[in-house]
Amino acid sequence: MDTELTLQTPTLKYLDFHKCYGNLQCAKLELPLDYWNGTNLNKTISLAIAKVPAKVPVTDPRYGGPILVNPGGPGGSGVQFVAVAGTQIQTLVDSPEHPDSYLAENSTAKYYDILGFDPRGIGNTSPVAMCFDAGPASWSWMLREITEGILGSSDAALGRLWSMNQALGDTCNRTTEGDDIKQFITTASVARDMVELIERHGEWKESEARRLISQEAAARNRKTGLCQLPGLPQHLTYKPGEEKLQYWGFSYGTFLGSTFASTYPSRVSRLILDGVVDADDYIQTLWTDNLDDTEKVVQTLYATCARAGPTLCPLAHPSSTPADIESRVADLLASLYHNPLPVPGPTPEVISYSDVKLLIFSSLYGPIATFPTLARLLAALARRDGSALRPLLAPIHSYSCPRGNASRDISDMLQQQVAQWSIICADGAEQSFLTPASFDTYWRALDAKSPSTGAIWARIRMRCAGWRVRALHRFAGPFKGQTAHPVLWVGNTADPVTPVGSAWKMAARFPGSVVLEQDSAGVSSSFLACLLLLSAPFPFSSCAHLPPPPFPSTLDDATLTHPQTALLHLRPLPLHHRRHPRLPAHRRPPRTRDRLPAQRRALRPAAARSARSCFRRRHARAAGARGATASVGRGAVGVWRD
Repeated sequence: MDTELTLQTPTLKYLDFHKCYGNLQCAKLELPLDYWNGTNLNKTISLAIAKVPAKVPVTDPRYGGPILVNPGGPGGSGVQFVAVAGTQIQTLVDSPEHPDSYLAENSTAKYYDILGFDPRGIGNTSPVAMCFDAGPASWSWMLREITEGILGSSDAALGRLWSMNQALGDTCNRTTEGDDIKQFITTASVARDMVELIERHGEWKESEARRLISQEAAARNRKTGLCQLPGLPQHLTYKPGEEKLQYWGFSYGTFLGSTFASTYPSRVSRLILDGVVDADDYIQTLWTDNLDDTEKVVQTLYATCARAGPTLCPLAHPSSTPADIESRVADLLASLYHNPLPVPGPTPEVISYSDVKLLIFSSLYGPIATFPTLARLLAALARRDGSALRPLLAPIHSYSCPRGNASRDISDMLQQQVAQWSIICADGAEQSFLTPASFDTYWRALDAKSPSTGAIWARIRMRCAGWRVRALHRFAGPFKGQTAHPVLWVGNTADPVTPVGSAWKMAARFPGSVVLEQDSAGVSSSFLACLLLLSAPFPFSSCAHLPPPPFPSTLDDATLTHPQTALLHLRPLPLHHRRHPRLPAHRRPPRTRDRLPAQRRALRPAAARSARSCFRRRHARAAGARGATASVGRGAVGVWRD
């Protein structure tokens, strides 16, 4: 947690922003603990908020209001997300011209606040979800679980992990009497918090506008001697119960967005749901549809490594095929299964089969950034050299006395894990009926579906099988609705945990929705160099009218080489590798082969970068929702147009 926000920010019933994190503004908002059950009437939470303020004041006609963001998880800190990435997001959604370029009255540009918040139970919001009385105990328990390895790492792994999971569930249940936040932490309650947040921001906007107008009037009066206070423009007047949500949610943040759109459809203004979660699968605690496309991402590693060759990808040999590289990785894992790798150093270290499986899984989220490093590490391990991986494993292999930022990062991660378990298991259907035998059948089926990830992903459902805390209110659907404005759903063709099929499925339930399908690998657009590294503007102001059919293109990422590491070219999977699980063959997109001539150029400095070097057109497919037209040009990616 950040002491600046925790200690210096008072909790109030209205928004009162103060400077924090450099140029950000922070506030803490008092909200009810329980909206639904009439319990704990005097109990509240303190919602931590941080925003990147808009480039123009609220009285400027180009002011577009706040865009709320959620980084996913569940358990991710919106405050930290905005502190780290808020400025980049603002660059994407704001109009590209500088606010001083044109007179405000003659401009159609829009400039937004980027507002993140720590959902209840998380981060700087209090109270936080907890299972352990002290950080060292939590860290110690994490080390014990990691030492047991993943499912399938030994014939005893299931029994040991199952028993440990049951013990953890009992410990986390011990504080559920009274007002334990874990009983009030569901996504439904967070969506209700968002209603209050946009209402309070509407109040703040009017108050801020009155303050600015009064200041301007006083300045004029001093010059002219005339005492005249202009009235407040209608669009700046707070209208209770009518404030609408502008929101960009990633991964789990799409489930939060789907919940909001289903329960408060009239409050929807602009929603981008990016890296979409299948709400049905999530709410039933099945966690199976997530892995529909996972192996596509793994195959991308093998295919791009083979194309790059040994100079750029040390896993490859001069004549290697993707199958050769896949076989080499499989041989490495097989060797570590029975013979973990001892690593010399000042303290004992051993790299296990489970360590490497977890390494591969974690790299699938952002392959453009992580695959070069992954290829180096795997090649070194194949030579029985674990020196490069050793420092990366230290935080999850050994305990050290808490001190400095590294210790705080571990503490934040452990607290985030408790919040994650609390939300997932409270949102989903109860899993206490599972037995070790029935769970064994489940995880093996998941492992067969995704050999790279199934054994790791199955632990989510195992966690809920031992979870004893039940929420006092949860929203279990239906997930559908006629929103006040159409919703934009974004998905990648090779997404390891939020497959694009979920975007099409969910979009079909919200009439007028548009699906933007990117032919690229990774989780959501937040991991794409095409958007965040190139900072190509993505004008939020053009959300007023979604494009009519036909919808001729989707976006994908061009082949990229990082100029400093220059290790691995990354391309999307060839079209024949794409699966269309919910479309008959006659409705699949044409197999166009257009390419940009500059695909192999290294990334250039930001001032010279062009969206045209990052995006190329492909045909979109429609399944119950309209595919979006993506106009491609220097400095702009227009998905919606006024």
